[in-house]
Amino acid sequence: MSDWLTHLFHSFADQAGAWFVGIILAILGLFSARLVEKIRFALNRADARAKYYEEMAIDISHFVFIIDRLVKVYFGSTWASDDDKSAIALEYNEVMNTLSRKEYVYRSWVQRFWDKKTANAFDLTMDKIKAVDHLLILINEGGDKKGDLEKLDTAFRDLRQSACSLLTIPV
Repeated sequence: MSDWLTHLFHSFADQAGAWFVGIILAILGLFSARLVEKIRFALNRADARAKYYEEMAIDISHFVFIIDRLVKVYFGSTWASDDDKSAIALEYNEVMNTLSRKEYVYRSWVQRFWDKKTANAFDLTMDKIKAVDHLLILINEGGDKKGDLEKLDTAFRDLRQSACSLLTIPV
């Protein structure tokens, strides 16, 4: 009987190393799956952040550009033809509709992917966009055109500053 116990002990001792290595690999396998999943999630999140930031930045930049065209060409020049002014007005309408349509989508992205400072900068920029839009509506409805154009110029400067602050925040 002692030979049997000795044989069992030696067999266990010989296989203990293999079992130990197997258990360690299994534990590492469990944790590596979690680690790989966390890395994959972080990469997907970073990719989404970059994609969403780029889309928002393009739309806001487009709006700032078209307001520049409205101020300098539509209202500020005598050489622009009716076709030029019509094209600018049409593009403004498209850009404003895009921003209005996506405002809450942008807001959800900002709240999900960025910090409070960026969310506040986004809110301020959207307020400036709406202020410019409101002034353009007033100008097109008549009234004190010269005074409203001065207000538009001031609102446009505020918008540019706000958009610049938003779009240059490190993300």
